[in-house]
Order: sequence, then structure tokens, then C-alpha cells
Amino acid sequence: MIRRLAPGDAALAFAALRELRPTSPFMASLDTFQAFLEAARRESYALVGSFEEGSREAVAVAGYWVMTMLYMGRLLYVDDLSTLPEFRGRGHAGALLHWLEAEVSRLGAAELHLDSTSPRQRHRFGALCRPPPVPHPHSD
Repeated sequence: MIRRLAPGDAALAFAALRELRPTSPFMASLDTFQAFLEAARRESYALVGSFEEGSREAVAVAGYWVMTMLYMGRLLYVDDLSTLPEFRGRGHAGALLHWLEAEVSRLGAAELHLDSTSPRQRHRFGALCRPPPVPHPHSD
């Protein structure tokens, strides 16, 4: 299940985002993370989480900003995308990206931007956004 996280839901996203940014001073504690969220929400930062049945905390989280750029207009900028290690490979990141694509349409934004700092992340994002390969007709 995918759902937007409210300002008071910091605890639900903390473990997944700490997995992505363990050295960030804003992830040092739940209190510092909550303080970050309160400040960042005033600047349009929002969180969406993916939950498995029976899980109280999000097993994957995306943090994003809605902004307007001179060269293209309104866009949704994904700054954080993280899945807890034990839940990877179950489609959570892809489901979050599909939710974010729908949010782009709902907001009337021009496009979705993904921030990735490493070639590995860019490859993984690309794989999540591409449809699965079509088998060759002569393959067994």
C-alpha cells in the first residue's frame, strides 16, 4: 500500500530514510529528523511511503519537492528514495515511482526528476522506470 505521510509521521519513515542517509545530521535521531521535516515542509518537501500488510513503518520511502524552474515550469523533484534492505526486490521503489508519476499529473507538473549521485543509483532508477524487457520470440 502506498500513502502520503503526514507531518506527524516521521517515525514511520525514519528507518528507511536513515538507511539511505546514515551520516546526515538530520538523521541522527527521530527528533532531528522531525525538526528537518517541519522546516522542509514549509519549502514543499513531502514524503510518501510504501507499506507491506501488517507493517507499521514504511518499508520504502520517497522524499520529494515540488518546485518551479525557469526553464521548464513546475516539476516534482525526488531527492530521497530508499527501501529497507530486507524488503528490496519486492517492487516497493517502482510502486513509489508510479505513485510519484501520478502525482506529477495530479499537480499539472511538467515532469518528474530523480536525484541520483552515483552511477549505480542512476542505473537502478532507470531499471525501475523502464518496462520489463519483452522476451525474444526465439528464446526458450
